[in-house]
Amino acid sequence: PSRGTVTCYILYFFQGCNGGWKEDLKDLLRGMVDFSMFLELHFLLMSLATILLFIWFIVPYFYITDFMKVYNMTEDQGSLIISVIGITNTIGMIGLGWAGDQPWMNVTKTYAVCLVACGLSIIGMPLLIGNYYLLMLTSGLFGIFFASNFSFTPTILVELIPLERFTTAYGLVLLCQGIGNLLGPPLAGWIFDYTQDWDMSFYMAGVWIIVSGIMVAFIPYTKNKRIWGDGMLERDRESSIA
Repeated sequence: PSRGTVTCYILYFFQGCNGGWKEDLKDLLRGMVDFSMFLELHFLLMSLATILLFIWFIVPYFYITDFMKVYNMTEDQGSLIISVIGITNTIGMIGLGWAGDQPWMNVTKTYAVCLVACGLSIIGMPLLIGNYYLLMLTSGLFGIFFASNFSFTPTILVELIPLERFTTAYGLVLLCQGIGNLLGPPLAGWIFDYTQDWDMSFYMAGVWIIVSGIMVAFIPYTKNKRIWGDGMLERDRESSIA
């Protein structure tokens, strides 16, 4: 068909929709920029914990090899440590994913414990870096416990937010992850430039990831509420509609 015919078809389609497509587009855009869930206490705690985690988890991935060179270890040894983290991370995702589906598992509490353990494993890296095999052990533990983020986050979100709002909620969590990934590497590098010592970067990474675990631990022990405004919670809105 000619260009004019195609144009007529397009105009006919949009006119036939009686403007409904505009409303659908507005609803789509409104959902993409809907930050109202940040006004709920539990979702805000989860989001802040995610930002802290993704700011600091990157420290071992980016800088463990440079740290090991200070102790006269080779790049091959550093590469093996990174491989151990990757392998144990994969194993952790499978194992924790299976455990998260079991009825006896409280996913939120377990996630909080895993984050605290993840932070402790990072703190252990500068303490054990003089012994290559102990460093490999604590790196493997880091890989396993960090995997809890990938295994448990979707399940926790489903508990906090109605299923039909899951896509928006998970998108906001990914936004928080992106913010953390953007801030983490330069921040850790700046700490090294300021102190000329990798220990402080690893200690701070561990401490702040422990803080993120503590924030998640508040979720099952507190009542969810809106921290600003008088609107209904997402869960309550779903119940009222039903």
